[in-house]
Amino acid sequence: MTMHTRWLAVGVGLAFLGAGLQPAEAAKKINKAPKGYTALFNGKDLTNWKGLIEFPQRKKLTPSQMAEAQVKADALMREHWSVKDGILIYDGKGQSLQTIKDYGDFEFFVDWKILPKGDSGIYLRGQPQVQIWETNSSAVANVDGKYVGSGGLFNNQKNPSKPLLVADKPVGEWNTFYIKMVGDRVWVKLNDKLVVDNTPLENYWERGKPLPVTGPIELQHHGNRLEFRNIFIREIPDPTLVAANTVKLELIEVPLVHALRRASRQGGVSIVLDDPNGQLAAQRIAYLKIQGESAGDAVASIARAAGAYSYQDSLGVYHVTQRRVD
Repeated sequence: MTMHTRWLAVGVGLAFLGAGLQPAEAAKKINKAPKGYTALFNGKDLTNWKGLIEFPQRKKLTPSQMAEAQVKADALMREHWSVKDGILIYDGKGQSLQTIKDYGDFEFFVDWKILPKGDSGIYLRGQPQVQIWETNSSAVANVDGKYVGSGGLFNNQKNPSKPLLVADKPVGEWNTFYIKMVGDRVWVKLNDKLVVDNTPLENYWERGKPLPVTGPIELQHHGNRLEFRNIFIREIPDPTLVAANTVKLELIEVPLVHALRRASRQGGVSIVLDDPNGQLAAQRIAYLKIQGESAGDAVASIARAAGAYSYQDSLGVYHVTQRRVD
């Protein structure tokens, strides 16, 4: 079976999943990842997601400021994003939802539904956006009196920004995106139809500069009710990082956050500092030499040297925390 045929099989399966079932029964059928994919939404709660801190803002915050800002962002998230009958629901009154983990190259599925005048999008590596809307959402949703359609790279200025064709289903019905991103190139299928074909996504936050290598996926807030389900991802390995999974470091009087950043780069892994009180961010590594350890062992060694603990979650993200996690 070719990759194209495999994709069609998955897409058709998603489109009819749960048809004719009662909500509680349907919730058990949806949000089950196809083989090779990871479910970013488990149909029960907001695991794997966090409140929005805009991508460029990260560079301006110290680790302790970042931790403080994240606590506030997560509180706002919980007020306006909820789960009912296996559906991720946004009430339109808060902010965008952001993955905890950053992603580089990937394949991504998501089902989405909007109401009349609905407007949203999918941010890739923290960059806007694969557009979601309908003909009454905005004046720019129509050109020469004709609806443009969802799925385009809306914020592109030099490269194509509009979808190749209109593939939306009527407002109030479920739509399915398949999004593939490799380097700065993006492919989008909407309801099994190709709407973006090998098009560069431009850096919105720093025009003219290359895209960041990794970044979060975001479900965009635009002031209206939104629904999502069947959110799946498959990371495409970066061949330049495959050989980089062995970490070699010599650390002398280095802040913990800097040590973790170096281990992340060398090991090709994502590391999160779980530090709501900012205490770990102040820790320093007096001396530590790591000679050819795996990424996971290197993170554990660094955590121990700082009097902390580490663990790896179901998405492969490493966490460094003050509490022991068995």
